[in-house]
Amino acid sequence: MYRWTDHTINPTGEARVTLRRVLKYLGLPDDVISDGILAVSELVANADEHACGPYEVRLRSAAGRHICEIHDGDPLLPVDLYGAALPPAEAAMVEVESGPLTERGRGLHIVNELARGKWGYHVTDRGTKAAWVVLAEASATRKPEAARPDGRAEGSRRPPG
Repeated sequence: MYRWTDHTINPTGEARVTLRRVLKYLGLPDDVISDGILAVSELVANADEHACGPYEVRLRSAAGRHICEIHDGDPLLPVDLYGAALPPAEAAMVEVESGPLTERGRGLHIVNELARGKWGYHVTDRGTKAAWVVLAEASATRKPEAARPDGRAEGSRRPPG
């Protein structure tokens, strides 16, 4: 769906634009699109900052879900991989250690909240890694209204008169 290299100027912004276009085409509701774009943006930014390229964003449907994967060229999984999924009390202890005014390190917490815990990383067949996030159950996809020859949506009634 979208590829970039270490020399790409704004991969996060470009990934957002591309993902928005594809999710709208699939007919996903606006709130699902917004949350999905934010979660994927965080994962793209992490890949771009912490891993080596080449990079790729892929979208696939599996088991009734739309799943976005962010592939990079680094085989190492992030340290403290699922720290973002800590219960609130434990997360508060981590925040005290890092400081409440710390500007960095909250991206995976955001991803975890938006994805309701349905995200992670896996090592690919090529020995590199991919972050993944479930954007929506396929049932969340809106069915496009079928247009009739007279321009009205299928199932709509002609106004009386």
